[in-house]
Amino acid sequence: MKIIALCLALLIALSGAALAHTREDIREAYQSIPSAPTASPYAQAPSVAAPYDAGSLTGAARAEALGFLNFARWLAGLEPVAESDIYDYQCQHGATLLAALDYVDHNAPRPADMDDNFYDSAHLATSSGCIARFNWMRQTIVREGVEYFLRDDGEENLNALGHRRWALNPRMSATGFGLANATSGMSYVVMYAHDLGNANARWESVRWPAAGDFPAELIHGHLAWSVVLNPELYDLNGLDPTVTLAEAGSGLSFRFHPASGTGDGFCALNSEGYGAGPCLIFRPDFSGTGFTDYLQNQRWHVRIDGLRDAGGAPRPMDYDVNMVSLTAQDAVNVEIYPLEARLAPGETLQLQADVIPAYADDLSVAWRSSDEAVATVSGDGLLTAVAPGKCEITVACAAGFEDVCRVEVG
Repeated sequence: MKIIALCLALLIALSGAALAHTREDIREAYQSIPSAPTASPYAQAPSVAAPYDAGSLTGAARAEALGFLNFARWLAGLEPVAESDIYDYQCQHGATLLAALDYVDHNAPRPADMDDNFYDSAHLATSSGCIARFNWMRQTIVREGVEYFLRDDGEENLNALGHRRWALNPRMSATGFGLANATSGMSYVVMYAHDLGNANARWESVRWPAAGDFPAELIHGHLAWSVVLNPELYDLNGLDPTVTLAEAGSGLSFRFHPASGTGDGFCALNSEGYGAGPCLIFRPDFSGTGFTDYLQNQRWHVRIDGLRDAGGAPRPMDYDVNMVSLTAQDAVNVEIYPLEARLAPGETLQLQADVIPAYADDLSVAWRSSDEAVATVSGDGLLTAVAPGKCEITVACAAGFEDVCRVEVG
């Protein structure tokens, strides 16, 4: 076993992290992921035809993939994993096997001209790992494979989310990576997933998106939410939970019954042997809602009823997911409503101000009146007419942009 030197500092930082990380913590951790190689991800390119050669990846390509995986595990409140020379060796052979066949198959057959020893290592990786096929090739392809496993795109994977559950398995302690390209140009990525070296890991559930601040870039409207339950802490006999997912700012609310697969979108209760426990899966149907995607400043609340602890007592689950951005989002404007107002002395009017875009880092605004003898304005935009005359009420956002409401009191 080894930890790539380039990842060591990140792993140490992530290992002690808790779910209470802030937006700034997340951005700092994300920026700490080692950079991709500047040229090819290969230290030695594989040969996908006889005589087969598994080749090898650069340390930078493996470090970036491992760094991103551990960043995701940190978000989910899990311990980091190390890199294994043995798993790297097997995964590189596995990727070469898939590239030789030019299709993905966990039970990939042996080509007639492939040595048994080569195939045995390759098959161990494909049958014990997450595998993916891409129609592109670039320096970041191995990391992109890890991202793909976490997203678990596609309707075929939706009912189980097996890639995600293996990547976020609390009991994993080590992994490895492989990459090879078919003669067709397709890229094959393998990540070892069946390591259970951290069998005594302490965990209650694995949530994705994770509770607390969570990068909006890692979840999209076509992707599912998931909650894996620790079978040692929950009573799984007759498990029949209901899930409510709501976002107060938009008024969106969705309800799911995973055991029956009914609700406001797709949902499922999957107890197959992926990762560490049974999984609640739910994906809202946003059609007709005006929803575009998950964005910074959205606050989603998850409530799961019908859960019981190991002793049979009710154990509902409540948590919030605060969407943040991995990069700073600056305001570009501020707009005031209404733009004009006529009031009699003593009347009040609640003014509104929208910072553009709504996913900017800082949505705070400041109000001021050009003549408080005519009208005043409070810190939350309440306009109060004082005496006949004209004045302007200005709102300014933190980025310095302003807008004006022209007021006449008479």
